[in-house]
Amino acid sequence: MPPKPSSHPDEEERNTEIALFRYGLIASLLFAPLPVGQVEGLLRQIASQSYAIPYSSRKRIGITTLRRYLRQYQQHGFEALRPQERSDKRAPRAFPAEVLEKAIALREEQPTRTTAMIVNILKQDQDLKLKVEQPLNVHTLTTHLRQKGKTRRLLANTGRTFQRFERQHANSLWQGDMMFGPWLPDPNQPGKKRRAHLFCFIDDHSRLVPYAEFFFDEALPCMERVLKVGILRRGKPLAIYVDNGRVYASKQFGAACASLGIQKIHAAPYSPEGKGKIERMFLNVRLQFLPEVEVSEISTLAELNESFWAWLECVYHRAVHRETEQTPLERYQQGLDSIRPADPEILRKAFLWRETRTVRKDGCIELQGNRYQVDPHLAGRKLELRFDPFDLSRMEVFLEGISLGQAVVLLQGREKHISVEHLATQPLSPPKPKSSLDYLAALRSEYQTLQKKQAGQLHFALFPPTQEN
Repeated sequence: MPPKPSSHPDEEERNTEIALFRYGLIASLLFAPLPVGQVEGLLRQIASQSYAIPYSSRKRIGITTLRRYLRQYQQHGFEALRPQERSDKRAPRAFPAEVLEKAIALREEQPTRTTAMIVNILKQDQDLKLKVEQPLNVHTLTTHLRQKGKTRRLLANTGRTFQRFERQHANSLWQGDMMFGPWLPDPNQPGKKRRAHLFCFIDDHSRLVPYAEFFFDEALPCMERVLKVGILRRGKPLAIYVDNGRVYASKQFGAACASLGIQKIHAAPYSPEGKGKIERMFLNVRLQFLPEVEVSEISTLAELNESFWAWLECVYHRAVHRETEQTPLERYQQGLDSIRPADPEILRKAFLWRETRTVRKDGCIELQGNRYQVDPHLAGRKLELRFDPFDLSRMEVFLEGISLGQAVVLLQGREKHISVEHLATQPLSPPKPKSSLDYLAALRSEYQTLQKKQAGQLHFALFPPTQEN
């Protein structure tokens, strides 16, 4: 008999958020393994702290619970951290707007004030006593102040010093970010231009770029594509270091990293100095590549990307870095023994999109105008749909985290999710007459020759010639 349907309106999203919180608790034990004797000490340290636990009024996590989370992840991966039973606990109640406004003013007036002290001050306000029906809660106010960015750490104006760091091995850490690129003719609106955006990841140790690509959008699928291709080409990083932008902070991206066993580290707000290596790489792009784009005859996203990849492989990866005194390619290849290859199927599943739908009485569900058939006994249930937004012909369905297999396609009018239809790279335009030497065109030709040479070397290695007797 299938489990009872959940009454929570956003159960799957809620469970994913809880799983990400649990994953964050044990991440330090997963990515920096300690000797057996030190594990218990770190567990006690984690358990001694207070947390804003999602959908719970509790503040502490017991050592036994932490051990269970660690065991579940090690045995069954990220999905095992999702709660199996519905919890009746609700998110913290909201503060009255006037109370929260005064609390923020008190924190901004003196950033070192603790939340408990702010609550004590508010309790002395006679006007508020008449408006607040329930006692003020320190934990709830802390949550709201954190959501508003009014924590003591963020508001404190302390002069900090920073020390240059570098990971010791290739693929130990990738830094990721996005930069604004050149303006190109808009393929959808003749006569207008549209700005390109470059999503990029860089290996902290070698400064090699696993993958980067220009898009016309700053959407999540663009960043996910760059990370997926980078992993397929250069292996799986132990950790990635990104800012707090919307695409990097999404639950979907957090779940993908957790599923792949990649530690996601966020830069502290207003602290860009931690991303110095990728900022330096972007500076090279602005100084060496973009000026050539301006004087070239590039008019499409496809030409821009082909030119950029040519510059990346033929110039950037082969230039000696001032600090490492090696080229990024040489330094990366020296650490090939530490590279973790990625299983393509695991990688595919990790980046599937997730949406919830209620099964109709006839056993059908709909997404993007497409219709899919599931078991009729699931009528009225809320299912989680997992799918590749670029290929809606394959739909995996889950009930409370348990896979029910593939849904059957009954009607498919849309091949891609509407959010990604416009993200495809535009085809190359017919070549135009050259009026002068096009540096990027020459680089593209060199890059194509290099690709053919590498493909030939790979074929020779896989299929060496045999000697006939």
